[in-house]
Amino acid sequence: IDELRHVQTQVHAMSHYNKHFDGLHDFAHMYDRVWYLSVPKSYMDDARTAGPFEFLTAVSFSFEYVLTN
Repeated sequence: IDELRHVQTQVHAMSHYNKHFDGLHDFAHMYDRVWYLSVPKSYMDDARTAGPFEFLTAVSFSFEYVLTN
């Protein structure tokens, strides 16, 4: 029953997205236009370009902060 509820929620969200935002056919184009993801995108870009150890450290601390609060 729990899995069914998850599927129904996802289908509802995707139908809303398809209705109002013209689907996912041009994801790469729309990815740059989503203003509310600018902070996490910038954070991940900085972490990715820093190096492998810094990337793991930054992502680990950010997930720890999100999951413990």
